[in-house]
Amino acid sequence: MPSTELMPTADAITRLRGLPGFAEAMRASTAAAVRLYRGDRILNALLSDRARALFPHVALYLHFAEHREGELGLTVGAMKEMCVRLGLCSGGRCEAMLALMRATGMVASAPHLDRRRRPLVPTDKLIMLHRERWGAQFDAMSAVLPAAVAYRSALNDPAFVKTFVLELGGRFIAGLRVLDGAPELEPFAERTAGMVILFSLAQSAGPNEAFPPASPVPLSINGLATRFSVSRKHVLTLIRDAEERGLLARGGAGNDAITILPPGREAIERMLATMFLYMSECADVALQAAGREGRTVGAVASLSA
Repeated sequence: MPSTELMPTADAITRLRGLPGFAEAMRASTAAAVRLYRGDRILNALLSDRARALFPHVALYLHFAEHREGELGLTVGAMKEMCVRLGLCSGGRCEAMLALMRATGMVASAPHLDRRRRPLVPTDKLIMLHRERWGAQFDAMSAVLPAAVAYRSALNDPAFVKTFVLELGGRFIAGLRVLDGAPELEPFAERTAGMVILFSLAQSAGPNEAFPPASPVPLSINGLATRFSVSRKHVLTLIRDAEERGLLARGGAGNDAITILPPGREAIERMLATMFLYMSECADVALQAAGREGRTVGAVASLSA
């Protein structure tokens, strides 16, 4: 279990959820997640949503953490050990992911004086991919956390990026999990396209609807399967499991509509609020380390006050 000092406080999460712009922030965040997932189908095929999202972050962490707290840097052996330790995937699946990342130009071999070591380095392509992902979330967060504008502008500063990665990774290794704020959603995160299918359903509501929507939204099993490159059976199983957990309910003629029930809507809110605060706290530390501390006030501290 993570230290309670690492987790955003329940009070901060409640305050954030109560801000007028929170629904707008959630809508933008989930829209970005769906958009970026659809452009990353090769990596999607190898790992669950949770592992797929975290694997490249672990690679960046090991790269920036070389010689820090005993870390040896980004190597195949270090990645395998870390992935197994964190329960992300097996050593064999880790090697397959690294091979795929090398083939797609996300990591590359690096020269080293010790030929027994074969270090890897993240390429500009991988760094830019994460800047895009982080930037989309900072843009979304700015609706409720004004400091996110400063986080966004700092993404072009290598010093900020390095410390931000180390903070994100260090807290995760210490036990912080965004889903600890919404454990009901873990089955979605452990399934291919699970979270983005849920987000896509929420996005199906009209722009004037509440978010997450309380009213039924259109449901197309075929449409979701095609959109996210999974089978109809996969989508059906996911939805049936969510129904059994009281998160979703199908209805309408031919079951062509679905409702995100109150427990599901609350879980989405808690998860996104936890994620926003987690990212914000790490970004505040990175701003200070990069000498930008005068430009913003810690968002987590202000919400907890």
